[in-house]
Amino acid sequence: MALGADWCNSARGFMFALGCIQSRACHTDFCPTGVATQDKLRQRALVVPDKAQRVQQFHRNTMESLAELIGAAGLTHPGQVRPELLMMRDATGQAVPMSRQLPTLAEGVLLNDTLDANALPEPFKSYWQRARVEAFGLA
Repeated sequence: MALGADWCNSARGFMFALGCIQSRACHTDFCPTGVATQDKLRQRALVVPDKAQRVQQFHRNTMESLAELIGAAGLTHPGQVRPELLMMRDATGQAVPMSRQLPTLAEGVLLNDTLDANALPEPFKSYWQRARVEAFGLA
């Protein structure tokens, strides 16, 4: 979100809260825990009231942790997080603000009909040039 996303999604933690053991059999209908199956017998392994409570607790604790991090940064809302507030390691192992490591774009610049892709900083320039319907063989 510090890089401009409006929201982010995370399913893995919720899957763990349900009892997923990452057997990587979701697509086979043989999920050993019953989390990702249509098989009635395997579904019996899921005790919905218990799992509902676990998921609710996971979500509550995740939100509380986020609130603690936001507060510790002196902010009141996740939307206030900016790249200069987050630190990351550079190639030498030094902690530097994310704003120094990653290029940024002005708000709405990619929505401009007269956008000159050659004027974009890397990696946006190469990404934008590849982001064409022709690049996928669909035109």
